Amino acid sequence: MPRNKEFDYSEKLITARDLFWKKGYNATTMNDLVDAMEINRSSLYLAYGNKHNLFLEALTNYMQQKDRQYGQAAKKSDEPLEAVKNIIYSVCESALRDNNCLFTNSIFELALSDQEVCRLLKAQTLKAVALFEKLLKQAKENGTLQSNKDPLALAHFLVSGLVSIYNTHILFADKKLTRQTAEMLIGSISQ
Repeated sequence: MPRNKEFDYSEKLITARDLFWKKGYNATTMNDLVDAMEINRSSLYLAYGNKHNLFLEALTNYMQQKDRQYGQAAKKSDEPLEAVKNIIYSVCESALRDNNCLFTNSIFELALSDQEVCRLLKAQTLKAVALFEKLLKQAKENGTLQSNKDPLALAHFLVSGLVSIYNTHILFADKKLTRQTAEMLIGSISQ
């Protein structure tokens, strides 16, 4: 009986994540996953469960990557309002570099039909909202944000606006327009 080849669980998860990111959940077949991950079907099932479980792990991995991205962007400035802007600019650069977003794709493809995916996406959105709200409250307290807008409502708006940056780039592939979308989002903070 042949022995199953050992493989790096995390490395193969990233391969699956990138495939789901490129093709979407529904268009990615088990054969696609087996071929891309270069493992046999039984090893895939043993290690990750079914396609849905693998997707949930891949989406979680992607969202952890986005958490790190937002945290690093925010830390580039001690000024909270600049930290908010840095996050938005970071998302814009990701859209220009990556051309799409697994999180955004999953919202439109699965959030209405898959409760587990919706729960993950909602939790991640609320985490981003909490980060923005905290920064906006700090900016109000230190006087750099003069707006009368409710920080929580503004945080929700800004996080929703991050999706619009990807949406604009996916639909139009126009770098100037994508950057303008990010600038308009930033401009909405103080209006």
